[in-house]
Amino acid sequence: MAFSQSNQETCEALAVFVTGLTDETFNQPIMGTPPALTVTAKWYAATATVPEYCEVKGRIFPEIDFAVRMPSLAKWNRSAIHNGGGGWDGSIRSDPNDTTNAHVLDLGYPWSASDGGHDGNNGEFTVPDPYYQEFWPSRDPNPYACQKIVDMGNRAHRETPVLAKKIYKQYYGSFPVYTYYNGTSTGGREGLVEAQKNYDLFDGIYIGRPTGGHVAVCTRGIWDNVHSEPFALNHTVPPSDRVLYTGPTGNDPYYKAEALRAAVYDKCDGVDGLVDGVIDDPRKCNFDPLTDLPACPNDTEAARCFTLAQRQALKEIYRGPHDSQGNQYYVGQTLSAEWWTAPPPRYNFNFGAALLDSYANDMVRYTAWNQIYTAPPGPTWDMMTFNWDTDVQLLREATCTQYYPFDGSTRTYNIAEEMDAVTLSYPVKPNMGGFAPFKAKGGKIIHNHGWADALVSSLTSVSLYESVLQEMGIEETKNFWKLYMVPGMGHGSAGVGYPIDSWDNGFGALVKWVEKGVEPYELIGQRTNPAEKRLLCPYPEVARYSGPEGGSIWDPENFTCVPPIEVRIEPETLNLKSKGVFTAFITVPEGYDIRDWNIGNLECEGAKAVKGVFSANAYIAKFQTQDLVGVTHGDAVTLTVKGTFEVDGHTALIQADDTIRVIGNAPQKGKK
Repeated sequence: MAFSQSNQETCEALAVFVTGLTDETFNQPIMGTPPALTVTAKWYAATATVPEYCEVKGRIFPEIDFAVRMPSLAKWNRSAIHNGGGGWDGSIRSDPNDTTNAHVLDLGYPWSASDGGHDGNNGEFTVPDPYYQEFWPSRDPNPYACQKIVDMGNRAHRETPVLAKKIYKQYYGSFPVYTYYNGTSTGGREGLVEAQKNYDLFDGIYIGRPTGGHVAVCTRGIWDNVHSEPFALNHTVPPSDRVLYTGPTGNDPYYKAEALRAAVYDKCDGVDGLVDGVIDDPRKCNFDPLTDLPACPNDTEAARCFTLAQRQALKEIYRGPHDSQGNQYYVGQTLSAEWWTAPPPRYNFNFGAALLDSYANDMVRYTAWNQIYTAPPGPTWDMMTFNWDTDVQLLREATCTQYYPFDGSTRTYNIAEEMDAVTLSYPVKPNMGGFAPFKAKGGKIIHNHGWADALVSSLTSVSLYESVLQEMGIEETKNFWKLYMVPGMGHGSAGVGYPIDSWDNGFGALVKWVEKGVEPYELIGQRTNPAEKRLLCPYPEVARYSGPEGGSIWDPENFTCVPPIEVRIEPETLNLKSKGVFTAFITVPEGYDIRDWNIGNLECEGAKAVKGVFSANAYIAKFQTQDLVGVTHGDAVTLTVKGTFEVDGHTALIQADDTIRVIGNAPQKGKK
């Protein structure tokens, strides 16, 4: 539709229409944003980069600021998208000049977004009166602090798309046929909220690196902040930079960061059978900071080494939050996030987010405090006072209370129940009703997360997905939800990995699944260098090299998706002086039959398999102890089993390892 006066008039008339609407929860009128407090509807002519569109802005009670942008009727594709936020929310992440957002309008999608119900990307909005004005005397009162917690947690992500659909109906003359959700990080958490709590609103959900639960992810962040104190030059409130990635005098990657990266990547890069500068699945690597990192001489702080306290700190960060008895509260940090890059104007230290989470401490000092303290501790809260034996449960139980003057009612809310799409637990589980209703209505999810994410542990996504697989069934889950774990990718950064190569291919796969029934399987990942691509497989499958010898490792055609293998070696103590046989039990994840993958060419540390049989869902391979090459004695010796799967005419390389005790010494050649 070409620009015309009638288009502009139709758009601008929406201001009056929206002003006459009310919210779904409280039946309060839709208003405008300060200072005018009137709903706006404005027509924008096309530019060189953005197609013409109509924009409606306003406020849902009490402070959910929203924006709805709509291409012309002629361009509309009969679908719509709702976009999520990030961090603590606090702004509308929907700049029409953003390349992706402009592209979405050009594809014919109208879209909506909100600020989550407050202003500012931190937790200050959650502080109730009178404490709010005590901390910040120059600000206006904050009478709806508790409601803002609920709104950020879930209500804003229902009210906004519900209102947007009414606007679409008025503007286009009909509701969208398909409605999609798109969000990453906190927006990913909000997508998990939509799929459980607001499943009736959406047909497809496209999410990346979801925080899962806001209370949960902040609890892990506090744990990391506390345990990274040995990397601080001085203890400060709030916590300050860590010497791992700054050094004592400034931005110096070679002070410690490179030593950490090198130690992890040297040990873990080849665990998948391919040395390519990327760690495929960091759970497969047996890395111990206590023994695998260089110790500082005399345990004195220095460059390119780690004191005992620093190595213990990293061990705790990788493990994740737990109490003094070892009971795990939540997921820890995965290996592989230690990469750093050097683009101008400064270095990008990915692992810095695992040592200093600037979002996390707000959860206790401002938000979920009422079971620990009698008043919010505020900006001067010292995280070192957090009691890991008692305070995590008190965070789970924290509440807030809201008074509503329009009807005189008061409501009390459990904060974690309102803000967390997943449980603060290990394993991680759904926290807002589960995903069965969304699946039952035909909804689909495409979900990706980088293994090398340092801000939001990738184990959040993996543990949640595995819990749903167990609860709903493997095939039932895979029929509506695909998880793609991306090696080497950080939080909002390609890192050293290969995120999905384009929004069109990722979101486009969701659209084809929803609208045409084309179930996605392999996707293509692309590194910062567009010539370097790799296959991405639906979890738990992994990409394994199946190309010609010497072929490119950055050509996705040279890879095949296969289930990962696990190896268990018996006996647990192997005597190298023995001429006996040891056994490798090779299994694949539940839901796969190892007989389907034509396993072969097995060897273990130079020893060829002498016999192999199937038993249940395992392949049992026998090896001669005397055939081992280069194996020496030790209490924890890693033995690697390598082989192949034959898949659709492709030979995919597979390998896995187990750690056992090895005694004795292999007899020397020519001696008895």
